[in-house]
Amino acid sequence: MLSHLRHPLLALDLIHAHVAGDLMVFQSMQRGATRVAPIAADCDFFETAHFDDPRDPKLHVIERNYAGDPTNWWAPDRAGTEAMLRASGFRIEAHPEQEVCLCRRAATPVDCRPVCPARPRASSGTRD
Repeated sequence: MLSHLRHPLLALDLIHAHVAGDLMVFQSMQRGATRVAPIAADCDFFETAHFDDPRDPKLHVIERNYAGDPTNWWAPDRAGTEAMLRASGFRIEAHPEQEVCLCRRAATPVDCRPVCPARPRASSGTRD
C-alpha cells in the first residue's frame, strides 16, 4: 500500500521500470476529496488558487501514527492517487472499487526513470 511507503513516487517509478508488465492492480487507502478535476498541462508560478481547489491532487502527510500504525506516511485523495499513477507512466483503465485502480503500463510523461546511486564494491583484498 502506498500509505506505508516513505517514497511513493520513487516506488511507482521503480515498479514501472522493473516490475510492471502490461497490467497492474493498484490499491491504496485514500482520504479527502473523491472528485477529480482536469489537470492543466502547466500553471504559472504565481497562480496558486488551484492548490485550494478540493479537486486538485493532494497527498496528505502523516507525521505520526494513523490508526495506531506508525508506518502510515501518506494518504492521497483520489485525484492524488491518479496523478501519481499517471506521472509514473500508468494509464488508469478502471476503478473496480473506490480505492482500487486497474492500470496499464504506458509511456512516462517525462523522463522519470528511477536513478539509484552506484554503491562502491566491497573490497575483497584482490584485484579485479
